[in-house]
Amino acid sequence: MKFYITEQNMGGGIMRKQAEQVIEMLRKKGWDVDYGVGKNRATDVSEFGREDAIQDAFSQEFMNCIALIEQAEAEAETENR
Repeated sequence: MKFYITEQNMGGGIMRKQAEQVIEMLRKKGWDVDYGVGKNRATDVSEFGREDAIQDAFSQEFMNCIALIEQAEAEAETENR
């Protein structure tokens, strides 16, 4: 499936740089994801009928990536004190 992400998908206070970090992390995990607004869609015949399961898996990975970025930023802030 093809997924699209912008800062608006990630909540308040998120900048484009962070959205791009999440996109890069997801790509490294094998997801087809780009920056931008668009409808998530199946891109392969094998995905048809499984969209909900794929989107659930993507959502879990997406949230994990956001958590990792937030953790790294919190650690960096602590080190700078």
